[in-house]
Amino acid sequence: MDVRGIVADDVDVRTVSTSYGETELAEVPMRLETADAERPDGRVADGGLETERLADGHERTTVTLWNKWTESAQLLEPGMELLVTDAETKEYQGEKQYSTTGESYVVVEPSFLVNVTAIRNWVECPRLYYLNKLSGVPLNYPVVKGTIVHEVFGDLLRGRELEESIDARVEERGLQLGLLGETPEAVAEDVRENATAIEGWLEQGRLTEGDGSTEAAESTEQTFSPAESSWRSEQLLISETFGIRGRADAIRRGAPVELKTGKNLRKEPRFKDKVQAACYALLLEEHGDEVDTGTLLYTKNSALDRNEETGDLTPAKDFSMGAGLLKFVVRLRNEIAAMEVNGDVPTGYEGDAKCEYCFEQDTCMVVSGRLAQESKAGQIGRPLPDEELEYFERLYRAIEAERRAVHREYAKLWRQDAQERADDDRALIDLEFVEKRPLEEGRWELRARRTAGGTSKLREGDLVLASDGHPVRGDAELAMIERIDEEVVVTADEPVEVTRLDVYPSELTTDRLLVALHDCLLKGDGRRKDVLFGREEPAFSLPEETFIDNNAAQNEAVRKAVGAEDFALIHGPPGTGKTYTIARAIRAMVDRGERVLLSAFTNRAVDNALEAVLEGIGDSLDDDRIVRVGSESGVREDMQPYRLERAGDPEDRLAELENARVVAATTATCGSREMKEQAFDVALVDEAAQLTEPGTFAAANLAERFVLVGDHEQLPPVVRSEGGTQHGLENTSDDEPRAADLTESLFERLVERFPEAGVMLDCQYRMNQRIQYFASQEFYDGELRPAEPAVAGRTLDDLEGVTRDALPEQLRDPVAFVDVEGDGSRYTDDVEAARIAELIETYADAGLAYDDIGVIAPFRAQVSTISKHVPDAVAVDTVDRFQGSSQELIIVSFTATGQLEGPIFEDYRRINVALTRPKRALVLVGDSRALESDPVYARMLEWAQ
Repeated sequence: MDVRGIVADDVDVRTVSTSYGETELAEVPMRLETADAERPDGRVADGGLETERLADGHERTTVTLWNKWTESAQLLEPGMELLVTDAETKEYQGEKQYSTTGESYVVVEPSFLVNVTAIRNWVECPRLYYLNKLSGVPLNYPVVKGTIVHEVFGDLLRGRELEESIDARVEERGLQLGLLGETPEAVAEDVRENATAIEGWLEQGRLTEGDGSTEAAESTEQTFSPAESSWRSEQLLISETFGIRGRADAIRRGAPVELKTGKNLRKEPRFKDKVQAACYALLLEEHGDEVDTGTLLYTKNSALDRNEETGDLTPAKDFSMGAGLLKFVVRLRNEIAAMEVNGDVPTGYEGDAKCEYCFEQDTCMVVSGRLAQESKAGQIGRPLPDEELEYFERLYRAIEAERRAVHREYAKLWRQDAQERADDDRALIDLEFVEKRPLEEGRWELRARRTAGGTSKLREGDLVLASDGHPVRGDAELAMIERIDEEVVVTADEPVEVTRLDVYPSELTTDRLLVALHDCLLKGDGRRKDVLFGREEPAFSLPEETFIDNNAAQNEAVRKAVGAEDFALIHGPPGTGKTYTIARAIRAMVDRGERVLLSAFTNRAVDNALEAVLEGIGDSLDDDRIVRVGSESGVREDMQPYRLERAGDPEDRLAELENARVVAATTATCGSREMKEQAFDVALVDEAAQLTEPGTFAAANLAERFVLVGDHEQLPPVVRSEGGTQHGLENTSDDEPRAADLTESLFERLVERFPEAGVMLDCQYRMNQRIQYFASQEFYDGELRPAEPAVAGRTLDDLEGVTRDALPEQLRDPVAFVDVEGDGSRYTDDVEAARIAELIETYADAGLAYDDIGVIAPFRAQVSTISKHVPDAVAVDTVDRFQGSSQELIIVSFTATGQLEGPIFEDYRRINVALTRPKRALVLVGDSRALESDPVYARMLEWAQ
């Protein structure tokens, strides 16, 4: 049986004498779940124990770990999760106890999914693992070539012709190759040399039976079946038992095949490569197969001259996998999980690598010296100033807390059932599979029909897990959403009979935040850091010219942006024309010969700002000097003509990017390898108050100076971990780093520290004066005002065919409150939803079009409930989705009865966003008793009534 629980106290490790001689054991006090939990293979994780019952509803017992598993025991601390498989049970003094057997695995923090590549890096050197986290994967030729070779490998396994694959894959990397100064011909030849080993191996029948690779590739039934001599390319594997995830290059007869683009002249694979293949063996075993062999394919061996090289030049090297290697891999994985969960930093002493042979030795010593870290390699250089070291440590811990929150999302893939995932807006379930269709490039198009309504976070362009029913235990593939409406269309490397789509958690954001933090502090300009840390004041050389003659605040904002030597801040409350101000500032910068990076948190904000730039820049710049960097699905349709194609001729792609005077991209894209190769005179970042500090650095690091535009009185940065804007996640502890370190944006910090570096836009062009009043008084010190009388006096009567006289007296005022007692539910309220549906029909009867109406609710569940009651043309969404948009009429659902429950109501910035979306009419729907329980909402209620 499997035993899973929480370490309850300190672990006792000692040496004891047995009939076999002296050996080590560890006694682990544990609290076990009382409910039996069935594992994917049918085994039961034991519970219901006849042992000491604790007040928290768990059972307490002792688990004894023998021999090498004591190494993992030494990593354990109280509060950690532990899993022991195939445990032996015994009674001791009336207590039921457990111990490891020869078949057991011991897994520390099994819910933390360690990547296979991370385990490979760790066995090479734990310090190298850490350095890779800090600096990311660089843009260099070996990395790009290796990626292309892997892609060609996958193509060949799927039956694509070699030359067709090489040409296509090299063309896809056009921009990267251009940045590296490589020609497509030279790269194709290099890839071809490596592919020779792959092709030769296929021809020898090593991946298929005697029928040949072509016939196998032509089969449309490529579903993985361990019992058959079949293969599968690029399979994503997740283990909920071993806490490992990875994407195997190929599976042959149920065994892993890993491709390496280097050479190996020994008969045996390199040990770190064996470790990598062994990880995949563990993953495959959990999915039902017994794996005892693995294959490493060293493609460069086939390109070596036998007259010049000695040794075993055979590209394919098979090896046997025993239980000892598999258990060693799990112990390595445990070291990483324990370190990540504790937020520790490896020193290098954890491994056996010799620093003098390491190509990263100098980098390791510099990083260790600058960050004042212990390192096996030693230290070089002077440490960062104390305030910078404290800042790095604080944000590093906060980013790693975000990473752990992502891993809790991974665990929900198997801890939540399908309905819970759907209710949590993390999955589309009960899809009806329609068809699968092979595509020319070797991928598959998969179609399914939605059989139920409901909202979803999933959008076109998202990477998802497409499965036949379960994302971990079933047949699943990473897939890209191409279309999502009544019919769902996805593309994937392998065919799956899709009946479910799950949000696939990603560490990409946390990876890029950490790299941006590293680049700012360890590679950043000294003057910039002096200003950011308050050692110097920001400097300005303000131009005398007038840029905007009818709005003094906007004009001053442009002057600050153009004249800033370090940075400038533009505070843009709702409707104050910040997008126009951005466009005018960028035109002035371009007129001065500067190269500008235009960035924002979301694609929508980037496209909105770019649209304004295109309208305002006139003849100052040719269209081909403006580039939008982003995916096809992420860029708005009318901005597609400006989108930079990554594929194509390297020289053309490079010229298109580097000749651009205005480059627009999200801050996440700014952290990409391609964008990190670019340099700008100025970075202008919109939505800056919604960005974490490292998220802002991703754009600001690329420029000599930066301009931040935002409103810290609206939504803050979104973080997953405890203490941020999303609360209530399980498995968090009191000493977890507080996400407040990330929820305060760089914009907010700098506005408060250097108010003279900023300008607040104080004239709004959106709201009726009655609507604007509360937000102005509550959030902007009464300084926000209508830009002109026409704005102040706008009402629904101004719209063609609409008359307020047709409305009930209560609704004729631009601001109204409708008191609804509600049904007492926490996240939904059918009574409010029904009343809102009635209100919408009332306004429609007065002539207002449905698409002029928006409804804002605090919870996604209430969004779904309201959506079932109202016409499709009515926009219904959460506050987060509505920020940056507006409607003629906004109805706000508070979804609270008796009192305001939950942290979502504690952040008053959210209600500021909701109240400032309407132009002409605002209706608040809720329980007055609940609203009166909070002073801010009570003042809002008094204003509305």
